[in-house]
Amino acid sequence: MLRKSLIGVTLLLVLPISMQAKILRSGFGSFLYLPEKKCVIPVTIDIGMYVEILDVQNLSIKLKQVEFDTYEGCTEIRVKSNFDLELVCKVKPTGMVPGEYSCSIDNPKVRLDLSENVAVRKVCVKAEKVKILYAAPGLDLHVADVTVTVIPGS
Repeated sequence: MLRKSLIGVTLLLVLPISMQAKILRSGFGSFLYLPEKKCVIPVTIDIGMYVEILDVQNLSIKLKQVEFDTYEGCTEIRVKSNFDLELVCKVKPTGMVPGEYSCSIDNPKVRLDLSENVAVRKVCVKAEKVKILYAAPGLDLHVADVTVTVIPGS
């Protein structure tokens, strides 16, 4: 009985070692731990459309009188993007000073530039038939807001 137990214990001890050697031989081809290239996994990315108008918090347009009831003013915006786009502006008067307000952007098309270059465009506002008699005199009156919209180009 002791002999059968001893043979059984010996087999149980030797069996895992021989199985491990067999796995090493079939998996790596040698008993040494050498690096092997097993697979190459491709990495992909989805890049979205990106546009940024720099220093928006510092932008403002100061209207200056060019005729009795006509005022004009401009500011420059700096644009970075990774696609072709067109800039469109819309002016919304606050009602503080009545008049006919319009806005324009010189060269509104911005072409794709994948470098760190920044496109500079001029945004201008013109106020005509301004009724200055309806407003009290003051400095830096908030008379309108300009919204710049980005339209992807083709």
